[in-house]
Amino acid sequence: MLKARTTRSVPSPTSVPEHSQLTVLYDEDCRFCRWSVAKLISLDGAAHLRPEPIQSELGQQLLAAIPTAERLASAHCVDAAGQVSSGGDAFSLVAAQIPGLGFASRVASAVPIVPQVGYRLVAGNRGSFGRFMTTERLAAADLAIAARRKQP
Repeated sequence: MLKARTTRSVPSPTSVPEHSQLTVLYDEDCRFCRWSVAKLISLDGAAHLRPEPIQSELGQQLLAAIPTAERLASAHCVDAAGQVSSGGDAFSLVAAQIPGLGFASRVASAVPIVPQVGYRLVAGNRGSFGRFMTTERLAAADLAIAARRKQP
């Protein structure tokens, strides 16, 4: 079962790239995760989010404070100060950066258990959801993620 995680600092010299407010870390082997990240960045016209695979070198550095065995259990985000948030907490921070998700952000702030439970429900079924991701959807998602990652 996926468990909630509190926000924690990463004691690492690695910092989040300057151009982004949040680095969103996702499982690059998860079809649903890639599609979801692409959808989030499509809503993020101001480019506040920088997607980064958990499995990448930077992903591993940013998540150094999280045990290796737990890193792929959920998505994470890291802010410019090095604060790591995971699962529902990460979703709440990401939603706050995207104007189209303002309602979700307000609900998450008012009732913090909602994103926790919602995230666990979705993440616990991501393999099932991933089966609905067509080759075309994944190709489009991968292109969108690659384009955002190349932005300065």
